[in-house]
Amino acid sequence: MLEKIQKLKCSQFSQISATCESSHHNSKIFVFVLVFSNIWKQMCKYLRAITIMEELFFVCAAIIEEQGESVSRRKILKSLRDTSDPFTMQDTSFINTFRFPKSLCKVLIDELVPHDVQKSNIPFTLRFLACLYFYGHGSYQKCVGNSYILSMSQSSVSRALHFVSKIIVDVKGCEIYFPSSAQDVSDTKRGFYMKFGIKGTIGAIDCTHIGIVSPPSTDAATPLSLFMNRKGFYSLNVEAVCDHRLLFTAVNMRYPGSDSGIWTTSPTHLHLISTYNIQSDSWLLGDQGYPLEPWLLTPVAEPVNAREVRYNKLHAKARNTIERAFGVLKSRFRCLSKHRILHYSPEKAAMIIYACTILHNILLKHGVAADLGFEEVLEESQDIDEIVIENPNFREGARVRECHIMSL
Repeated sequence: MLEKIQKLKCSQFSQISATCESSHHNSKIFVFVLVFSNIWKQMCKYLRAITIMEELFFVCAAIIEEQGESVSRRKILKSLRDTSDPFTMQDTSFINTFRFPKSLCKVLIDELVPHDVQKSNIPFTLRFLACLYFYGHGSYQKCVGNSYILSMSQSSVSRALHFVSKIIVDVKGCEIYFPSSAQDVSDTKRGFYMKFGIKGTIGAIDCTHIGIVSPPSTDAATPLSLFMNRKGFYSLNVEAVCDHRLLFTAVNMRYPGSDSGIWTTSPTHLHLISTYNIQSDSWLLGDQGYPLEPWLLTPVAEPVNAREVRYNKLHAKARNTIERAFGVLKSRFRCLSKHRILHYSPEKAAMIIYACTILHNILLKHGVAADLGFEEVLEESQDIDEIVIENPNFREGARVRECHIMSL
């Protein structure tokens, strides 16, 4: 009955009223029609209110049902976590999943857990392993949580990634250090000479792009265009130095993808300038994208004799260590691979990158080989013309390089 009433239009009664006036019908009939029309309008209002209430009821019911499913899912995930022990996995499967051998993973957990400040009912071990899984595979957070081994919600993985990455950086950041003591400098020089036959080298330097999702465009200090690199995607331009063992000794990931002047304000650059007077026989090796300086030797653009050709060959072999280090890093921690994108703010992405470089060093220092079933990702060489900058350091750099070439 109500449906039939709803199909009627109030305008029909207005039309009847107008017809009654024009036809001079009985005044009683006219009054009746007007009264009935007003009653009908009120009924329509009530019917619309009832319809709105019905819609609200169904929305509330859907929300309650969804909350019930969420509670049920949380109970299921907790039940799975309580019965799951990732350390019962076979050794090879554990390394392929988490990139760490079990023994080293347990040692690292014991070192980090006292610094855990996250308020969570999920044990730190599972939160840490969830982060290792994410670092190693670059999966979406929901996929990481849905793993039968970890059984965590997407939001739990997100919070764990933030807290655990920060703990790794704060507690284990000392794993990345530039050779500054006389013994460290001497050992690094000896390592490069024994392996590549080049003297005075304390590291190889280069940059790599780590893809990130498009950052917010509301920050006037760092406009969106700064993060678009020359290869056509948003990234952080990460500058790093490594030694002959592929260990990172300096990492700088504070600059957007389009910034090509990282070296100018790099802490490593400033350190080398301040120590040049007492370590004038030590230098880094960089490609032609870097300026020639006394503490940073680049290849000879156009070699004209056998000594310069030999120098370029030795330089290329030794400098290739940084490209290999980037390759091993990205093959182990696929979240940094060019085929993945970090869906985080630049600040959080930088924290993840730094955490991965720290873990990379820990693995190498403990003798975990770089080729445990992972395909090494080789860095593409950047085709950049030699930058010859007339600055106070260029002439001295040319003199140091020439003296080094003559000693070969």
